[in-house]
Amino acid sequence: MASILTLGFCFSYSKDIVISRDFVLFTSKNLEGYIKPIFTTLEQSLNTTLFGTSLPDGKFCFILNLSVSGMIIPDAQKTFDAEVPDGFFNDSVTQVAQIRNGEVRRSVVKPNIQPTIYGRSSTPIFSAPQSHTYPDSIYKTIAYPEGLHIDFMAGLPVLQAIVETPLKNEIRFRFFSLPIQDETFVYLTIGLNQRVDDWFNLFGFDKNKAISVHFALHRMYYGNSFDLTSYAIGINAMQRWGNTLIGYVGLQYEDFGGKFRAVKDTTGLKENVINSPFPELRQAKPIVISFNSYTKFQAKGGFTLTFYIGFLNFELSYASQPMISLGFGLFIGTKKNEN
Repeated sequence: MASILTLGFCFSYSKDIVISRDFVLFTSKNLEGYIKPIFTTLEQSLNTTLFGTSLPDGKFCFILNLSVSGMIIPDAQKTFDAEVPDGFFNDSVTQVAQIRNGEVRRSVVKPNIQPTIYGRSSTPIFSAPQSHTYPDSIYKTIAYPEGLHIDFMAGLPVLQAIVETPLKNEIRFRFFSLPIQDETFVYLTIGLNQRVDDWFNLFGFDKNKAISVHFALHRMYYGNSFDLTSYAIGINAMQRWGNTLIGYVGLQYEDFGGKFRAVKDTTGLKENVINSPFPELRQAKPIVISFNSYTKFQAKGGFTLTFYIGFLNFELSYASQPMISLGFGLFIGTKKNEN
């Protein structure tokens, strides 16, 4: 996943990410549409394993938990409406053609459906400028990047510490930091799963049922160039059978946003040196995109098997990218006693 996220950029790390001015595959708008599905994958993998690892019973326990996930990519997330140069809509500037469904179309087809990173083949727009002098001459044939033909995608692995407290809650913590030259990439998550059925005595003396509310906040950032925030809030219910098996279901709302900015190396560059019909590329303007996701809700269900030294966890999630998760946990220092 990390290799896909680079999208072939050659980064020169400083206070701003600097890329070559010859990077002309994407305008900011087209890059945003192209990568939106992979940030949906990232969002869903961040917002997994927020509950369900054990039934909070007020006994102190420290757990180290690792989980992995994978998403089924729906067809709706394999294409997007790509940006088209303004001049392509003016027949006096250029004559254009596309091949769509085996048919030659002598105009720009709207919406201009092109593949996302998970999609398949792209469709070029052929262009014949009506003048060979500037500015009409810049409106040449354009091609869009191909998709990677991905139907199933692994999510970001989750490594987290879980602390169960006498307040019948679980506190989750994730942290990763990597210094890169003058800046540091930081990833941080803080989460809380609080049992609430006891507050209202919903189940009486039945200790094998629980209802909890959960919340998590995630942050990733690198200098001034990369900033990402996601959060999830929801409710979950659990049922325990015997001393080892727990079943659970949950529903959560989540959101995801952020920005990415990269400047282009314009050393010795004059305006219009790069021959592109897109002004942003022609003038080597910075790439500025906002992060978005298709997912707003997840419905989850799963099972946890508890053993003497830890647990195994299996979870299914219904979301814009249906997801499966597998995980295990180790009890550190203190055995989790479910009796």
